[in-house]
Amino acid sequence: MEFGRERTQGDGCRRFLIHGITFDTRATLLTRTIDPDWDPEVIAQHEQGKANIRVGLIHQLGNEDHETKIADYSALGSAPWSTVDRHNEFMMQIRHAFAAGSYYPALVGACALGERILNEMIIRLRDDYTAHPATGPVAADKSFSNWNRCIEALFAWGVLEDETAIKLNQLRKLRNASVHYGVHLVGSDAREDALRAVLLIQEVTEDLFRPHGGPPRFLANTSGHSFLSLDAEQTPFVRQFLLPAAILLSPCFRMVHNPQRGWFDVYDDESYQDEYPVLSDDEFAEHLAHPRRPGLELPE
Repeated sequence: MEFGRERTQGDGCRRFLIHGITFDTRATLLTRTIDPDWDPEVIAQHEQGKANIRVGLIHQLGNEDHETKIADYSALGSAPWSTVDRHNEFMMQIRHAFAAGSYYPALVGACALGERILNEMIIRLRDDYTAHPATGPVAADKSFSNWNRCIEALFAWGVLEDETAIKLNQLRKLRNASVHYGVHLVGSDAREDALRAVLLIQEVTEDLFRPHGGPPRFLANTSGHSFLSLDAEQTPFVRQFLLPAAILLSPCFRMVHNPQRGWFDVYDDESYQDEYPVLSDDEFAEHLAHPRRPGLELPE
């Protein structure tokens, strides 16, 4: 399936599913408590899984002081579930820096990524809000160094919710305290501030770019998959940041794991519109729950 394919008149029965995503749950698996009452085979599987993750992290981060590195990696929790965009590579670098004990680089990196994401959202969205009263202060490039202006504009446009705006403001304070000289870091390795900053930027990233969820952005009653609603497709943020990583599917599709890619190949019923040319969001969800056609046959 083609990422970001534009909707045509023949796609009234289809909805967008975000398929280009990143996530890393190894830290969560490392810290998972194993219940002694579980079946012995299940316990063995979890123990082996943890051992494999530890070996992988030691190879990735280096053997020297590896117990501290694994503990620091675990402290970060899972990497954010995120739509693939320009921030993903930098997020991985920040997490690796923290896990490797490079706390100050991780601190300033997390803060810088927060500012970069703010700047990018302003640049890619402001043309859609030229008539909005909040756009004036961020219409010029010189406004990018002012976090408050960016946060206020994005909040006024409806891009940021209250909690995300608060997290970004907290990250702004950490940025100012870490980049400008202050006595609070004297005699410190910056680990505490770095951990707060990395956790904040991870939460902000998942708040903004989460590839799954519920209404109003995603359809209700589509268990196992999160499809974007028709109304959400019309919003500038979804158009700019989510649709490029999404594929357009009918209710009759099939996913097949591809071991070489480490992800899923997706096949769609290309003639579904012949029988069902237009479906509302509720009808789409109902067709998913109660298929109108037999399972999709895959090409040879």
